[in-house]
Amino acid sequence: CKCSNCQCKSCKKSCCSCCPSSCSKCASGCVCKG
Repeated sequence: CKCSNCQCKSCKKSCCSCCPSSCSKCASGCVCKG
């Protein structure tokens, strides 16, 4: 997972740990794109 590819979307727990703090605060969590 690359943090630069993380978007605020449906959460994939294996990716969330590398997402920016602003993304981890999103109600819908985060998903890795790309």
